[in-house]
Amino acid sequence: FDFSDGSIEFDARGESAPPQSSFVGVAFRVLDATSLDAIYFRPFNFRATDPRRKAHAVQYVSEPKWPWQKLRKEKPGQFENSIDPAPDGDRWFHARITIEGRRVKVFVNEGTEPSLDVGELSERTGGSVGLWCNGYGVIANLKITPGK
Repeated sequence: FDFSDGSIEFDARGESAPPQSSFVGVAFRVLDATSLDAIYFRPFNFRATDPRRKAHAVQYVSEPKWPWQKLRKEKPGQFENSIDPAPDGDRWFHARITIEGRRVKVFVNEGTEPSLDVGELSERTGGSVGLWCNGYGVIANLKITPGK
């Protein structure tokens, strides 16, 4: 189906160890396997003691032009952030992503302030929605609410 604006909510569970083992989230405004925007989580960084790693807990990417490597190099600290309070990387957490106009906000658990608030980088105004996972990750209770 076609999704442009609205909210995407889900429960997710990953793993806190080993590092680089668990990436879980959703893709939106998907045109194909290589053209999409995504929000994903790195549960192994949720409660990292290294502040640099902790700041990489939630990430926005816009493929193919803006993968995470390019964003981290050219726009450091703008499209990824820590989550406060940090969930347990081995337990279920709730995510709510709102896409309104060109803004993407990510709320975790009962947070009233976004863990991530970014302007979109792609020119896409619509597309499909999909699950996004690399390594271990589980998603449940997916709810998509189109904007008005």
